[in-house]
Amino acid sequence: MYKHTTEAFGAFTKHILFNEKTGNKLAILPEYGGIVLELQLKGVNVIDAYQTPQEVINNSWSKNTVLYPFPNRLKDGSYHWAGKSYRFFANESLTNTALHGFGQDKPMKVTMVEAEESSAVFTCLYTDYGTDEAYPFRFSVEMAFTLADDSGFTLQLAFRNHDEQSIPAGLGWHPYFTLGRKADAFKLQMPECQLVGIDERMLPTGKTYEYDDFSTLRPVGITVLDNCFALPVQEGKAEVMLQGERGTLHYWQETGAGKYNFLQVFIPPLRHCIALEPMTCAPDAFNNGMGLARLEPGAMLKGSFGVWVEG
Repeated sequence: MYKHTTEAFGAFTKHILFNEKTGNKLAILPEYGGIVLELQLKGVNVIDAYQTPQEVINNSWSKNTVLYPFPNRLKDGSYHWAGKSYRFFANESLTNTALHGFGQDKPMKVTMVEAEESSAVFTCLYTDYGTDEAYPFRFSVEMAFTLADDSGFTLQLAFRNHDEQSIPAGLGWHPYFTLGRKADAFKLQMPECQLVGIDERMLPTGKTYEYDDFSTLRPVGITVLDNCFALPVQEGKAEVMLQGERGTLHYWQETGAGKYNFLQVFIPPLRHCIALEPMTCAPDAFNNGMGLARLEPGAMLKGSFGVWVEG
């Protein structure tokens, strides 16, 4: 039986879903962007997460945060829409880009909690009234977390346009997965994909390349990855397998029209985990249009991704 509990986490309230019998556990911080603080599947911890409230506030490496109204990078932080120019703060100084939108610290309202025998669902909502000059559009983002005995962890994101005009939108998540002490010892298998070519600022060049380095399960070794991959735009799921000393993890993301047709794979410098980041659009999509959603009034950008472990 799943149980829902809360506990203080500094000035915040941490929400916990837990099934003692199966070892499935999820901890979320709705007040700070819906950051995931813990994810255990069948008793196996599968994410590298912030351990203290101060780490959450510092938000180094954007661990396990939701990304909107765009994921990844935006050149110079600027874009044009409907004949007007807008600019986000360029928070990535090395490349002079805006990184990961502005949703990572937004307070979200808990809208539903259901804890049952074999599954639990937790939903929260953020509503924006268009007061930010960089993105002066009205919208909402809903996050629906599901933890289930038979399917593991699923997160569905839904971005809805509440404005009176069409608006640009992109969604992503930034989870760091771990199954041991070093990513070098992990084995990785990636789905059919193409490598998105990037320049010295890590922005797309407009070219893509065939990529099959991990078309079969093989050791990561000394491979360096901080790359975006384009997935076939077909209805279904793209899957990644990650294997380590603590077991085998299966990650998936929805693909198809308006879904997660891009995957960013990143091994941080400490090489203690691997980020598998679902994205509905490519880096700098507000400028290059790669996968960018143009949402008409009332329209929604929605998709799911998740993980489960063997055993």
